[in-house]
Amino acid sequence: MKRDLYIDCDGVIFDTITNAFIEMEMLGIDTSDELAITNYFQNVNWHELIQKSGQINDSIRKILLLKESNLFNNVAIATHHCSYLEGQVKSMEFQELMPNVQVFNIPKKIPKHYAVNSHGNILVDDSRKKIIDWINDGGYGVLFKQDINSLTYPTVTNPYFIINDLMDLVLINEFLDKYVTTKEKVKSR
Repeated sequence: MKRDLYIDCDGVIFDTITNAFIEMEMLGIDTSDELAITNYFQNVNWHELIQKSGQINDSIRKILLLKESNLFNNVAIATHHCSYLEGQVKSMEFQELMPNVQVFNIPKKIPKHYAVNSHGNILVDDSRKKIIDWINDGGYGVLFKQDINSLTYPTVTNPYFIINDLMDLVLINEFLDKYVTTKEKVKSR
């Protein structure tokens, strides 16, 4: 069964989160104040932030390979934005780097599982909360962490996969094809 694959941008494709927090600290912004963080993201020059942050683990090439693999029904970017301008810059960057990959720009206050179909589909995100919400809405969650060494499979206490390499999604897809029960396969159609 083919499923949709949604990949987050910040913290999975581009290392914008790390660079943004370094810059916020240099500017004296309280990084424990959610409103101050949102204000920073609404006003930062997103083109410059993306350029200086760079890709994580050759992510663009790997996304293109995943799309070409034809293992997934759809390979798309599902990214939150704090401002219209942020969404526009991300769309332009992705159009240039991956012209055939669909981009879902989702306002920050709307959960991803409300914006795109989670049921039976995969989300890769660096936010544990977003992954748990996705799973609770019937999807398969993959937590992206740069500091791990290998793929981690779900357990009784940890309901999601953990990766640091997007190519591990091939193994995850094979795992889901093999171990998802027939009842779940029928329900997700």
